[in-house]
Amino acid sequence: MISLFLVEDEMIARESIKKNVMWKENQIDLIGDAPDGEIALPQILEKRPDIVLTDIRMPFMDGLELSKIIHQKLPETKIIILSGYNEFDYARQAISLGVSDYLLKPVSSEDILCAVKKVRSTIEAMRQEKQEKTSHVQARREIFFSSLYSGFLSQTGEILNRADALSLPISAACYRVIVAGFDPAITTEADKWKTLLYQIPHGLASGFNGKQIAYLLCAENELLLAEQERELNQSIQAICEQCGTHTELLNGDIVHRLSNLDRSYQTAHLRRGISKDPTPNQSLIGAKPLASDDLLEFLRTGRPGSAHLFWEHYRSEFGGAVRSYIYRCYLMTELFFAIRKFVDEIGATIPQDLTDQDSLDRWIATDWSVDSFLSFASELCEQVLRQRDDRSGSRYISAAEAARQYVEEHYADSELSLGTVAQVVNVSPNHLSTVFKEKNSIGFNEFLTEVRIRQAKRLLITTDLRTSDIGERVGYQNMNYFSMLFKKMTGLSPSQYRRENKA
Repeated sequence: MISLFLVEDEMIARESIKKNVMWKENQIDLIGDAPDGEIALPQILEKRPDIVLTDIRMPFMDGLELSKIIHQKLPETKIIILSGYNEFDYARQAISLGVSDYLLKPVSSEDILCAVKKVRSTIEAMRQEKQEKTSHVQARREIFFSSLYSGFLSQTGEILNRADALSLPISAACYRVIVAGFDPAITTEADKWKTLLYQIPHGLASGFNGKQIAYLLCAENELLLAEQERELNQSIQAICEQCGTHTELLNGDIVHRLSNLDRSYQTAHLRRGISKDPTPNQSLIGAKPLASDDLLEFLRTGRPGSAHLFWEHYRSEFGGAVRSYIYRCYLMTELFFAIRKFVDEIGATIPQDLTDQDSLDRWIATDWSVDSFLSFASELCEQVLRQRDDRSGSRYISAAEAARQYVEEHYADSELSLGTVAQVVNVSPNHLSTVFKEKNSIGFNEFLTEVRIRQAKRLLITTDLRTSDIGERVGYQNMNYFSMLFKKMTGLSPSQYRRENKA
C-alpha cells in the first residue's frame, strides 16, 4: 500500500479524480486533498505521503513552488504534476525539481493510475533496497554484540574499530548490560515492537527474540549510568503497556572496560531465577570463535560427503559452550552469514533451515549437545555443497581454462598475479590456485614464469633487443631477478642463450 495526496484548485476536477480513479482497488491510500499549495503544504508535511499529485497552476502557491518545498523537506516523496499548459518552461522546471511525471490535461483516470503505478514501482524498489541495507546493518550489529557478549571480541582496539564501522557510540568510562525479559513473550506484530524497542535512545539494543532483549548502557560515570537506566526502564514499560506484556529488567555488573562486557552480560542472566544460561561463565570457559574464513574456504573447495570431517575438527573447541544461550546465538549468526556469503557468490539459495525464523529460534532455544550442533551444521553444509556442484558443473574447470588463457594474453603485465586473475575469472584466489593446478598439472606461479621465459627465449632469438628490454617486455621490472629465473629455467644466462641459439 502506498499513500497519495491530491492538490487541485478546480473543485470539479478534484472531485472527479477522487471518485473516478480506483484507488483502493489498486492498493493506493488517498490520504487527503486540498485546493492549493498553501493549504496542502502543512498537511503534506504532517502526513508525509509517498506521492503528491498536484496541479501546476493554482492560486496562493502554485505546483512548482509546492514541489520545490516538498523536494527540500520530504526528499523521498515523489511528485506527479498535472498541467493544462503544454509549455516547455514548466516541464523544464519540473524536471529540475525532481518531479517523477508530468501529465497534460485533460487526463483520464487511466492516465493518472498508470502514472501512479509507474512511480509506485520506483518507490517499492527504493523501499526494498532500504530494507535490505537496514537488515544488513542490523545483522552486522547483532553479530558484533553476540561476539562481544560471548567474550570472543575482547581486544579494546578491535572492539572500538568495529563499533565505529557500525556507527555505535560505545566509548565511555563505565558500562552496564541490562537484559529485559518479557512475559508473556512478544509474538504478535513482533517486528513492530522490535523496531520501537531498538529505537529507545537510552541504550544500544540487540538480541531481541520476543522473550528478551539486551541493552548496553555507556556513560562517563555511574550517576549518569543510573539515570540512563531509569529512563530506559520507563521507555520499556511504556512499550510493554502498549503491546500487553510485562517486563523484568536484569542488571549486569557495572564494568569499566569494554573487554569485561561479557561479564556484565552473564551476571545479568545470573540474576534471573531461572536462566536459559544456568552456568554461563563456566560453560564458556575454553570455547573458541568459529573461523568463518575456514568455513568459506571449505564450501568453495570441499567435496560432498566431507562436511562431517570439517566440523569434527571443532568438537574439542566447542566443548560445553554450546550449552550457553548467547554462544548458540553467536554460532548461528556466524554460520548464517558465512553460508549466505557463499551462496551469493555462486548464485544459489540459502538452506530453508537458515531462513525460517521460527526454526532458528527453536534451535537456539534448545539445550544443544556438541553432537546435535555438529550434525546440524554438517547437514547445512552438505546442502550447500550439493547446490554448488549442481549449479556450477564445470564452472571451476572453466575458470582454470580462462585463467590460463588470460595469462597467455597478459603475461607482459608486471602486476599480474594470482589475485588479479582470480578477480577476472570470478573465483577466490585460493580456489583458483587449487583448480588451476588440478587442470593444468602446474601451479599458477610456475605457469606464469614458464610463459614469460618462453616468450623471452623467442625474443632473444628473433630480435636484437637488449636483455633488459626483453625482461621488461615479458613482465619483469627487476633485471637481476629476470636473469636469475631465466638461468634457473634454461641453465643459461639470457646472453649465453642468445649466443648459442641465434643463427
